[in-house]
Order: sequence, then structure tokens, then C-alpha cells
Amino acid sequence: KATVSVLYWGLLTMATQNEEEKYTMEEVASHPNLMVCDGWVLDVSSFRNEHPGGESFISAWVGKDISEVMHSDSTHKHTEYAWRVLESLRVGVLMDAVVSKSERKKYDDMVDVNAPFLWQMGELGANYQGWMASQPVVRRLTIFPWKPIEDLSRYPWWWIWICLPPIIGYGVYCAVLAGLPGVQLAASFVAGLFCWISLEYCLHRYIFHIEAGTYASNIFHFFAHGLHHLTPHDTSRLTFPPPFVFLLATMFWSFFKLVCLGHPCFSMVFSGLASGYVAYDTTHFLYHHTDCATYGPIKFPGFFSSYLRFMKSCHNVHHFLDDDCNFGVSSPLLDFALGTYVSKKDAEIRRATKAAAKKVD
Repeated sequence: KATVSVLYWGLLTMATQNEEEKYTMEEVASHPNLMVCDGWVLDVSSFRNEHPGGESFISAWVGKDISEVMHSDSTHKHTEYAWRVLESLRVGVLMDAVVSKSERKKYDDMVDVNAPFLWQMGELGANYQGWMASQPVVRRLTIFPWKPIEDLSRYPWWWIWICLPPIIGYGVYCAVLAGLPGVQLAASFVAGLFCWISLEYCLHRYIFHIEAGTYASNIFHFFAHGLHHLTPHDTSRLTFPPPFVFLLATMFWSFFKLVCLGHPCFSMVFSGLASGYVAYDTTHFLYHHTDCATYGPIKFPGFFSSYLRFMKSCHNVHHFLDDDCNFGVSSPLLDFALGTYVSKKDAEIRRATKAAAKKVD
């Protein structure tokens, strides 16, 4: 049986090498978007702005062999998701290199990533949570089988900067027009910001990460948050759809007016909360699509860039190492206060401990 197995894998390796396009190291070195890892040639053109460390990390290694840095723990230990991303970028093999295809995993064939996801998520049933935890690489997925509805589910992240500032400004205008003193204006706005920080944390921790497993709960989790964890780099699905945001804005305006018993401070509290949401969506985009130092021609001030880098590190831990921590996206305040902040180093230790315990079981 051992001889047959060795022969089988030898034939598989030979077949793999015959099927893949061959490159020389000189061709890789002269190409603006190619690199090599374990004999596989990777095209990183679609991944430049998606690398968690920023585009500069990719640019530094283009045309080179990254095998050593990927296997080394000197910078940091790469997650299984990182290796799966590399698999998705393969376009050929290095001339004379001996390579083998990755072993198929339990959940790999449960979902057709080229078909609409909506019904497939519900039909996964009890396997949904395991499939999500296996961190499949889905670059851009389709939710609905109906194109008009699918198109309405996608919006550029920056739409919030066009639609929400006038609403925020109207809330401030109402409070000022009512003659609210400056101190009350500031206090009400800060109260609104804290309302957003609390709402963001609670939704993320207690709603977006519920345990799913039934048809209905799978669909809910997928829409609420699973979609983002599957495609964190899809810029068209980083924000809530505008109709949903306008509905929520109307509800919160009425809610704060009721809670504040009609006192004019309610509109300022609302503006603070809405500003928090704009900050949340903006920083969320920056974590996933920039190096947190610049955005196009804009260079961020040192203190702001440092804050963004710290929050990006926290957010990457949540996405790629341990989704049971670092629930704050725009602010770490409640993570520190409630003990759910975990550093990258500690998250790697926790992940290794869980993996070791799983092997023992």
C-alpha cells in the first residue's frame, strides 16, 4: 500500500507539473507582478491592495522567492488563510521545481464559489460554522441569483461621505437653532459618539458572531457579518446599503427624541452617533485597503497613522487569528474595558494552543 501511495503521489506531482505553465526565475524577476513560493509562481496583481500589511510589503518582494519568509516566524507566523490566499494566486510553476498540490480539506467542496451564495449558506446547515471557520478564500462572491438585486447590494464605501454629512449637519443646525449652550452641544455630541462605540461593540460581539447552524440562522449570520469575513477586501460590500442606513437613521432620530423627552439635545446626540458610524466605515475601509499611512495623494498625520496602524493590527487579529476578540473597529475602548483586547502575539499563542488541543482530541 505504501508503494502504491508513493507511486500515486509521484504521478500526481508529474501531472501537476505538466499541466502548469512553466517560468524561469529570470522571467519572474523581470515581471512587475510575479513572485515565487515553494516552486509555485504567483501573480499578485489582484492582491497588492489587499495584503494586511499594505501594498508596500508586496512591492518589496515582487520578482523574488518568498518561500523562506513565508515559512519563517521571524516576522510573524502566517495563518492558514494566508497560505490559502497564495494558492488562489498560483499561475504556474518554476522551471525544474518539484511541487505538489495542496491536500483537500473537509469543507473545500461544500460550496460552489461561482454560484450565488444565498441558498447555499442556508443549506450548509450544521456545517455552516465549520465552513466559515475553515477560512475559504473567496475574492468576490455573488449573493443573489437575480442580477438587479445583486447590483443593488453593492455600493462604494465613500457613499457615506456624500449622504450622511448633510444629515449630521442638520442635526447640529437644529440643536444650535434651539439655543443649546456650547457645553451642552459638545457634551451631547460626545454622548452620541459613545452611543456609537457601545452599539458597534455590542452588535459585533453579541449579534454578528452568534452561533449559527440552522437554515434561518445561517442566512441571518451570513448577511449580518459572515459575508464580510468571507470577502474582507471587497470594497463594494464594506458599508450597509443606503436604504437600510436611512431607515436606521430615521429610527434613531425618533428614538433619541423620545429618550430625551423632546429636549433639543437629542439632535446633537444623533449627530454624534451618525458621525461615529461615518468614522467606523471610513477607518474600516482604511484597515483593509491601505497601509494606514497614505490614501492616494493624502498623507495622514503621524498620530492618526499610528492609531490606524494599531487598530488595523487589532482588526487583522480578529479576522485572521481569533474572531472571539477585538470587537471594536473604530475604537478599542470597550475591548480594553471589558477584557476582549488580544494582541497579535497572544492571539498566535491562543491559536496554537487550540490547534494542539484539537490534535489531542
